[in-house]
Amino acid sequence: MENRYPFELKFHHVGVFVTNINRSIQWYEYMLGFKLMFRKVFNLPEIGPTEMAWLKHGDYYIELYDLPKAIPCTHERYWGIVGTKHLCLYVKNEEFQPLISHLESKNAKFVVRHRWPEEMLGKPGGCGVIYITDPDDIRVEIQEEFLPGEY
Repeated sequence: MENRYPFELKFHHVGVFVTNINRSIQWYEYMLGFKLMFRKVFNLPEIGPTEMAWLKHGDYYIELYDLPKAIPCTHERYWGIVGTKHLCLYVKNEEFQPLISHLESKNAKFVVRHRWPEEMLGKPGGCGVIYITDPDDIRVEIQEEFLPGEY
C-alpha cells in the first residue's frame, strides 16, 4: 500500500556557503551555465549582514552566501564530517562526454572520474559520474541520467 500525502514536493535549491561570492558566481556561470537571478544582503541569525545570490539553471537554483571568514572545505575533512557533502546534477547519457570535453576545455578541477558498472546499478551500460570542485573546493557531482531502482 502506497502512502499518500496531500502535497507534491519539488526540488527548489541548494544553499552553499562560499568565501568569495563574486568568484563563485563567475565560476558557476562560466563552468556550468548558471545565470545570476537575484542578489541582496540579508541579516542572517548569528552571522549578521551577509550577501546572498541566487543562480538559476533550468528549473532549479543554487543559493550562494558570502562568508569570507568561513573555513573552506578540504579533502582531508570532506569524508569524515556529517552533513550535506555535495551538489549532484545530471545530463542525458549522450551529453555526458560533451560535458566532460566542455569542462576540460575550461580547466575544471576533476577529483573523480568513474563509471559504475551495469552489474552494480542495474542500469544498462552502467552510469558515468564525475566530481569537479568549485573555487572553495566544494564538490559538484555530475552524472549520466540514472533512476535508482527503476531498471
